Amino acid sequence: MKSMAEIYGETHLILMYGVASGQSADDFAYFQEKIPGVYFFLVGSNYEKGISAMPHTPGFAVDEESIRIGVNYFSSMIVERLFN
Repeated sequence: MKSMAEIYGETHLILMYGVASGQSADDFAYFQEKIPGVYFFLVGSNYEKGISAMPHTPGFAVDEESIRIGVNYFSSMIVERLFN
C-alpha cells in the first residue's frame, strides 16, 4: 500500500510520533491499549487566515479547505486498501 507521502508528497505529511497539542484531550490512547490502531491528526488551522483554535475549545474554528484535504486523504487510503 502506498503511503500518504508517496501519494501527496512529503510536504503534505508531518509525522508526530507520540506528540499531541496540550490544548486538546482525547481518550483514543485507551482504546489502543486493547486494540492496535493509528491516530490521524487532521489540522483545521490556517494561520494565514487567522484560524488557529483547537477542537473542543470555545474559540473553535476550522479552515473548510482542510475538510476537502481530509476527504481526499482518507478516500485515497480506502482505494489503496481495496485494490492492493
